[in-house]
Amino acid sequence: MAITTYAELQAAVASWLARDDLAAHIPDFIVLFEASACRRLRVRPAERAATVAPANGEAALPEDFLGVRRLTRNGASVDLAYVHPSALPAPAPGAPAVYTIEGGTLRVRPVDVAELTLVYRARTPGVASALNWLFTHHPDAYLFGALAEAHLFDKDPESAAIWKARAEQVLNEIREVDFHYRGAMRVRVGGPTP
Repeated sequence: MAITTYAELQAAVASWLARDDLAAHIPDFIVLFEASACRRLRVRPAERAATVAPANGEAALPEDFLGVRRLTRNGASVDLAYVHPSALPAPAPGAPAVYTIEGGTLRVRPVDVAELTLVYRARTPGVASALNWLFTHHPDAYLFGALAEAHLFDKDPESAAIWKARAEQVLNEIREVDFHYRGAMRVRVGGPTP
């Protein structure tokens, strides 16, 4: 059975469960897995870039924002440094050097009109509304994760543990591929080499 659409995913979960009485709950099992995976996967495919233009040193964060990877002033090659909100300097004119986040607001100091590029970890949209990167490339994670949730719902901890382990194995493999993709295994040399 192919798992390339949301309907096919629901059918696969139902088939693997071999239980008609749980069919109405399958969308919930999928959503529960998605919520967990979204919180834990900090990988390149979950990143987005956005241009933000602070007004008076403040800009709204994107709706799908989960965390900053990098904030850079457009045209500059230096990242802004994060500071705790209590350490953010008072507004003064100049090129932004530091930032903080309070609620859904990005604050930068010093203040100018320069646009910034925000590279951030984005919330993965639910597969029920549109296919996402996780489902498209790793439908097995969805299947195993939904099966774990189904067995938890059915109060079958032994089966839930088996499927949770399978889902976690897939998530770990995704993290490992991303780790190698980012070049974390390369040797980095700082400064001039002999």
